[in-house]
Amino acid sequence: MTYLIKSAVAVSLLATLAACGGDNAATPPQGALPPVLKAVQITADFNQGIDGWKGDSSDYSDADKPENLVFEQRPLSAPLTGKGYYVAGVNRSDDLFLFVKKQFGGFVPSASYKVNFTVKFATDVSSGCMGVGGSPGESVWVVGAASDVEPKVVVNSGRKELNIDRGNQGGGGKAGQVLGTIGNSVPDCGTPVFESKTLKSKEALTVKADAEGKLWLLVGIDSGFESGSKVTFQSVMLDAEPVK
Repeated sequence: MTYLIKSAVAVSLLATLAACGGDNAATPPQGALPPVLKAVQITADFNQGIDGWKGDSSDYSDADKPENLVFEQRPLSAPLTGKGYYVAGVNRSDDLFLFVKKQFGGFVPSASYKVNFTVKFATDVSSGCMGVGGSPGESVWVVGAASDVEPKVVVNSGRKELNIDRGNQGGGGKAGQVLGTIGNSVPDCGTPVFESKTLKSKEALTVKADAEGKLWLLVGIDSGFESGSKVTFQSVMLDAEPVK
């Protein structure tokens, strides 16, 4: 009788472990099919919130560091309605990069993807205007970037730079591309008018997900205009197609 009771307990314990996955729950069974490569779409609506997104700045030294940096959710200015991610700063280095970033999952680990960006933002900067060091509209570029490593600001020869190759000002890099500029459709440089502007990728950017199937998404503005620049990001969308 004692033997039968012990056997029943053992069988019950094994069944419980099997139901819970046992000690090897994280290990796929031998012969399991690989993860399915499929398209991934990520959408961030900043009217709903900016949770998880972090802002930062780069491309300057201590001698010409920017002033009045702001990264926060704010109401849009009339005639627009809703809220967005307000990004602003005064450029004193002739090359100020302001950006926001967040990590997203849902990708196949270590797989490559061709990604395209769609960025919508509010701007009251007119087109065709003159300014110090460049135009306040055409010399401030909107950048989209994606990377398997976290974009961080590092010090290189006394300058604060980004650790990924997102390009610089009007040129793209391995991890980033220029989508356009912040100038809106208003040609009157004396009367600011807020408009929404949407920019899209002109060609796909190839990036690789990390070992956990995650990517960092980054959007920002790169200023060659030696004064204050600002935009309010309304939404960001990333379309990713797997490279087969």
